[in-house]
Amino acid sequence: MGIVLSDNIKAKSSTTCLIHLVEYVRVSAGTAIVLGIEKGPKQNHFTTAFLMTYSEEGCSANCAFCPQAVSSDSDHRFLSRIGWPLVSFEDVESKISGIDSLKRICIQTLNYPNVVIDTIEIVQRIRRVSSIPISTCIHPIDIDQMKQLKNAGINNIGIAIDACNAELFDSIKGVSRNGPYTWSGHMKAIEEAQGVFGKSQVTTHLIVGLGENESQVSEFLFIMNEMGVRVGLFAFTSIKGTALEKRKQPHLAKYRRIQILRELIARKLITRSQMSINEQGEIEFNIGSDFLRETLSSGTAFRVTGCAGCNRPYYNERPRGPMYNYPRPLEKDEVERAFKEAGLVI
Repeated sequence: MGIVLSDNIKAKSSTTCLIHLVEYVRVSAGTAIVLGIEKGPKQNHFTTAFLMTYSEEGCSANCAFCPQAVSSDSDHRFLSRIGWPLVSFEDVESKISGIDSLKRICIQTLNYPNVVIDTIEIVQRIRRVSSIPISTCIHPIDIDQMKQLKNAGINNIGIAIDACNAELFDSIKGVSRNGPYTWSGHMKAIEEAQGVFGKSQVTTHLIVGLGENESQVSEFLFIMNEMGVRVGLFAFTSIKGTALEKRKQPHLAKYRRIQILRELIARKLITRSQMSINEQGEIEFNIGSDFLRETLSSGTAFRVTGCAGCNRPYYNERPRGPMYNYPRPLEKDEVERAFKEAGLVI
């Protein structure tokens, strides 16, 4: 059994440790259980190990929804509603190769000066013991740094936009929030990442419930698809101590309609002319009901989206529900319920 380290343990700085500079990382609660670092209920359908870089100084960004933000009073052991215990990276490194159920490792990064160096080391050390695909979700970095990450062994890169247009982006995580990010900077980084990793290997995140309307989300999804960027959907989840702690989660009906549209767009089964926004501001699908039912019957539209093998169980919902993103295949009755939740009669 690995030892979970308390947050008051101080990592050695690079000036005092020249080998194995990365001593600690955070891992999601589910990952800690799968690796045997923490005890907990069996993690069925868990296929992606989630790691997060660690810095004593924390993150320099100030995203309004994030517990890691500079101005947040939240517990920094959390990201969304999931706990991320601090653990010895050597412990993680020694256990990764022995877990056959894992299909991918995803490295979430904070924004601090040495984060690219730390991420490269994490990847290189994992590569010594495993050939498992590795993704990273990182803020905009320069092309040379992207190439270094790819050369180290990163297969996929995600640059999270989170908000669906420039104005909302700025108010949520940009300069209006005294943060380091700009919409144009993120869009440029996504395009540059495609040049380094390839179009199909670049993803972004969209958080639904930050103040956008369905028309704005629809346009964003079409634009990302035209760029060749895969979009991972999240439902906003309020966290105590963040700037948005009093904001409610999006209505499930809205989220379901957006999930359906994302699925249809990603599979190139719908065009702008085949959808509309009604007087209530809701997405309507101007395609046959039989086609919709056949296309959506598997339930994949309502599952976690992102890189291949990503499932993030209970990231933006509690186990008792309601389920925004299912981390597993849906039962037939769950698919029918999702149709009804979206307001579809098909």
